[in-house]
Amino acid sequence: MMNMFLEFLEVPGNVLLIQGAPGTGKTTLAFEILNAIGDSHRVYASSRVSPVKLRIQFPWIDEVIDSMSGRSSKAAWNDEFHDLRGSDTDSVFSKIVRLKQAKQKSILVVDSWEGALRNATAEGRKMLESAVMSELDQTKVSVILVSEAERADNLGYLVDGVVTLEQNELDGRRIRSLGIDKLRGFRVQSQHFPFSLEKGRFTFLDEEYENGLPAIVRSPEKISHTATHFSTGSRELDQLLGGGVRKGSFFMIDTESNVSPQSLRLLINMIRSNFVSQGGACFSISTGTFSSESSAEALRPYIGDKALAERVRIVEFNSQLPSKPWRLKLRGQLMGDLAEFYRTWNALKEMSTGMMLTMNFDKLVQVYGEELTLPGFTEIGEGLRDEGAFSIAISSRPTKVRDEFLRQADYHVKVQSWNGHLLIYGVKPFTHIHGATFNFDKGYPSLDLVEIV
Repeated sequence: MMNMFLEFLEVPGNVLLIQGAPGTGKTTLAFEILNAIGDSHRVYASSRVSPVKLRIQFPWIDEVIDSMSGRSSKAAWNDEFHDLRGSDTDSVFSKIVRLKQAKQKSILVVDSWEGALRNATAEGRKMLESAVMSELDQTKVSVILVSEAERADNLGYLVDGVVTLEQNELDGRRIRSLGIDKLRGFRVQSQHFPFSLEKGRFTFLDEEYENGLPAIVRSPEKISHTATHFSTGSRELDQLLGGGVRKGSFFMIDTESNVSPQSLRLLINMIRSNFVSQGGACFSISTGTFSSESSAEALRPYIGDKALAERVRIVEFNSQLPSKPWRLKLRGQLMGDLAEFYRTWNALKEMSTGMMLTMNFDKLVQVYGEELTLPGFTEIGEGLRDEGAFSIAISSRPTKVRDEFLRQADYHVKVQSWNGHLLIYGVKPFTHIHGATFNFDKGYPSLDLVEIV
């Protein structure tokens, strides 16, 4: 998204309006664009915030603000800062005219437009509008206007691009989004983009994946368990959960139907592979989305053939499929299947350092029905706590089994898709919303989380 703004402002004469309620990140976005722009003379004119306050609010541009205040600076992204507080309209007008007369490739930020016009007469307003809006293409100047109004409708028809920053709530948690109202000459695939202001930076959240999933070419880094907690295979997810998942506890992943099955499988395989790589065994009841064969092939690159055959069991309810070391065939008859489960579980326990069970409640209810699944799960659950096992349940539908598990769950994480962006947040423990992306830079998927603040 940031690249699109840069391309838009590379066109001489384009004017971008940034609007939104107080605290939504308008000034931060303006600074972030300046920080990213390349070979242009950059001018920031503020009528709202003093250089001292800007230095406090944006410590990452500390040196630049010092140069704006008249001190020397090593930072290179900005050339001028003008403190327009208390300036009259003629002063602002003069600064803009001088910039245009230089005919140097430039970008000007006016923060805010209302502040620049605060003491203007009707004639002064027209002069300033003309100075900012007219003949910019001939003078190689592009402009960003920051508006104090949530909706600056009077400016919309004058400018070439309009973006609106908003702050809303999702399950009692803050979510920030940028909406594109207009971006002349550019095709925008989506109208709304979530972002974060973490550490004073304007960070767009990455989409789930744009060009399909890269191949896994090496085994993931092993993240060790502690004496009391299992690691999820992601340091960032461990941190969100307060140090991993306590041994013998129940971990619920509550997902919505709009979440990509591939994203959910990446998350679960990350947890499984980290557990198996440390000598643990994994018993899995997968979703109806993927066959047992597909589930095994997706996990194989993480852990290798030997561990898959010896310490992984994936349930299959189709008895016609050929036998595989990792495939456990069940008949869909609860009492007989429970006996087979315990037999296989105990055999795995003999050769493993720990036990992990992943259950998809939607699949269990589909096979056994709610009335049978609930008492069967209760029987299994009591034993898992006593053994200190790693128990994960996945659900996307409201069922009695899910509700019962939620009452017993020690950890409850929600996974949602918001306009093509993956969001993760904790219900138990309560956390802010995080944008989630799987990064394949190291040859395997690692989970990157960006907290929306």
